[in-house]
Amino acid sequence: MSAETVGRHMPSVVTLDDLAAMIAADEHGHRYEVSPDGALSVMPPPDSEHAAIASRLLVWFAAAGWPAEQVLQAAGIRIPGPSGC
Repeated sequence: MSAETVGRHMPSVVTLDDLAAMIAADEHGHRYEVSPDGALSVMPPPDSEHAAIASRLLVWFAAAGWPAEQVLQAAGIRIPGPSGC
């Protein structure tokens, strides 16, 4: 399905209820983000290369003396879908 086809079915502003429904229906583990203006971004799930790069950066920053509170590998909020998952 093309982005144009998907775009025709998307609301102009995405609500948290819309987001929760999309996350619940996604079988592939994509990451969804909604801006304060309601713009939706969908990214593929991270792969092992992404994890390796993030780990190298974490080690590099820690070795350079950055405090642990300033070096976060991942931060996010999990919004359960209608089924509670």
